[in-house]
Formats: sequence, C-alpha cells, structure tokens
Amino acid sequence: MRVSFNQPAFIPWGGFFARLQQSDLMILLDDTQFARGFTYVNRNRLKGPSGEIWITVPIKKKGLGQQMINQLKIFQSEKFSKNFLALLRHYYGHSVYFDSLYPKLSINFEYAKDNFLALILSTLNLLKGAFGLKTPFLLQSETGLRQKGARLLIELAKAAGATEVLLPNLIQRHLDLREFTRAGLKIFCLKYNQYPYPQFWGEFLGNLSAVDLFLCLGPEGRQIIEKSTKVVSPEC
Repeated sequence: MRVSFNQPAFIPWGGFFARLQQSDLMILLDDTQFARGFTYVNRNRLKGPSGEIWITVPIKKKGLGQQMINQLKIFQSEKFSKNFLALLRHYYGHSVYFDSLYPKLSINFEYAKDNFLALILSTLNLLKGAFGLKTPFLLQSETGLRQKGARLLIELAKAAGATEVLLPNLIQRHLDLREFTRAGLKIFCLKYNQYPYPQFWGEFLGNLSAVDLFLCLGPEGRQIIEKSTKVVSPEC
C-alpha cells in the first residue's frame, strides 16, 4: 500500500491530483500550522484574457495567533464566495464543462459557510470525482498524530498500514530520507512537469489550478495529469 501526503489546499494544481492518482491513500495534513507567509494552502491561479489571476481565500487572523489549518475560518465568507463564483462564471462560463462543475461548487460554498477545511474537503472531493479519481483521503487529525517533519509522515504511514510512501521531488532538501528506509518504508518521489494543453485566453500558462484544466478539457484532463507525471526512485 502506497500513501502520499499533502496539506489540504484550495483548488490545487495538477500535481496534487498526480500524487493522488499514484497513491492508494492520501493523508491530508490538516493538523499542521498555517503558514503566515506565502502558501498555496489558501491560494492558487486561474486565467483570464490578461493572464494569470490569483485567487486567495481570506482567512480570519486578527487576535488568533498561530493557527492549525483545521482551525481556520474564512473572513467575510459570503463576500468571497460571491466574488469567486462570479469571477469563475465571467472567465470560464463559455466552457462546455462549466455547468457540470459550477452548481456543485456553489453548493460547496453554501454549506461550508466560513469553515475553511469544510470548503477544502468538499472542493477536493468534487475535483477528484471530476477527474475520475477514487483514491480516498484521510485527515491527519483523525489519527491523533502531531509529530513534526519526517517522524510525522513515518508515523502516519505506519498508522495507515502503508509499506510505501510517495513524496514530492527533491524532498531530500528538507527531510532525511534514511529515516523512512530505517522505518521499513519504500520511498518513491513524484516529478510533475505540466504538459501543455489547450487553454482559453491565449498562450499556455503552466501550473494553474486544476480547475482551469478541467474547464478546458473536462474529464480528459486526467490524461494531461498522467502525461505530466513521473514517479522516480529515492535518488530524485
């Protein structure tokens, strides 16, 4: 059994779904600290006629100090959802796949209200289904494990009964891979180089949110994810 890890993220890029596709289980690290600086946890890019469009979910921070991802609340959630959905309709409303995604996204926002993790989980499951992927998610918080670094990932893998871990390319810059092998886990790394696909609004922009990929190609976007993916050995 192969397990992968990722922080829960809003409308993530294709590499997220590549990792999901190459795993038997993905553990979402929801009980880790929300970074104060730049992070893709609450932001990603779409595309308009002038190029990239950054989408950022505003998070309530004032007086709250350091927060775990599963504690986050959306600031002015109704305003954000209204603006995001209007932007999506404005730039992608002509997509033949728009009506298969937009109403479900609207429902996700309605039910999540200001609960950031609820919005993330419903959106990830929506996009996972849109690409025909079935790999399940497991929340870190459901395991009760709260170590850090490699030790956290090892303990999560062991708790899930995994024998293999799928890690991001060049992860050895941040973690000692020998800790995984000493724990009896076989290591694989995933390289994701975005394969070009036909987009709206001019020249191709790589590594946008997978929402762009789906609204341009529909379920066939999964084939682009596959073409962009390479699983390599630990010396990556």
